[in-house]
Amino acid sequence: MADKEKYMIKVEGKPVEVTPEVYYAYFRMERQERWQEEKKWEHGVVSYDALDNGTTVGAEAMPDPTVPDIEEWIFAQDMNDRLHHAIAVLPKAERELIHDLYFKGVSERDYAQKVGISQRAANKRRRKILSKLRLLLNVMGSFGF
Repeated sequence: MADKEKYMIKVEGKPVEVTPEVYYAYFRMERQERWQEEKKWEHGVVSYDALDNGTTVGAEAMPDPTVPDIEEWIFAQDMNDRLHHAIAVLPKAERELIHDLYFKGVSERDYAQKVGISQRAANKRRRKILSKLRLLLNVMGSFGF
């Protein structure tokens, strides 16, 4: 009588006899995983582990997006300081408009009602003040403020 073919897979490094169904399912799954990995590489998707080398762990080599870049943070702080200095130079009515609209979150419509002007007038004032602030910021930047 002819010996029946044996189907073997490795489990924890040791060959284990399995049914033909398990054998084919196992290798179909293994091939699918390899295909998915090939597609990831093809499309530039790389695991941090793939970047590991003898001295560096791949995950540690990647920058943390939650940590702000110190140069960007310093630049933002400088811009914030200059903006507050420029706002402080504005006349009181203009400062109040900027404060209400941008710091308190008041709508143009509500601001216009508060000061007794039309919304269109409030919008025109806002645009004029923003232009003035841009000019002040450029001048302050030129003189190192």
